[in-house]
Amino acid sequence: MSTSTGKAGADPGTATVGGTGAPQSAGPEAIRADIARTRAELGDTVQHLAERADVKTRAKEKVAEVKDQAGQVRDLAAETAQVVAVRAGEVGRRAATSARQRPAPYVGVLFGLAAAVLTVVLLRRRGTTGHGARSRRWRAR
Repeated sequence: MSTSTGKAGADPGTATVGGTGAPQSAGPEAIRADIARTRAELGDTVQHLAERADVKTRAKEKVAEVKDQAGQVRDLAAETAQVVAVRAGEVGRRAATSARQRPAPYVGVLFGLAAAVLTVVLLRRRGTTGHGARSRRWRAR
């Protein structure tokens, strides 16, 4: 085994074995314990590297993660849709109640929309779409 000294200016009697931190003067049991600890650390490092190199497993984990996120988004969207449906129903009921209580404004709006639709239909049948003589000339060709 190679020996190396510690920090510069350190006591020469505190040299370590293999640079692992085990004192040179330590007995064989301390050295064996140091070797066992180093082997365990090395085994953990190799295992972590193997996990990172396993692309197939990492891809499956990522797919599972994305599926989980998609499920959460789906659940949130379903919940939001339920809330919107409930609120829309409430708004519809309020509008119906208000229309029953005060029908005049709603009847006016209804007639206004009908008049606008009727005007658009009639103008299209006549062939004028707001472009005047130019559109009639082009249609004649």
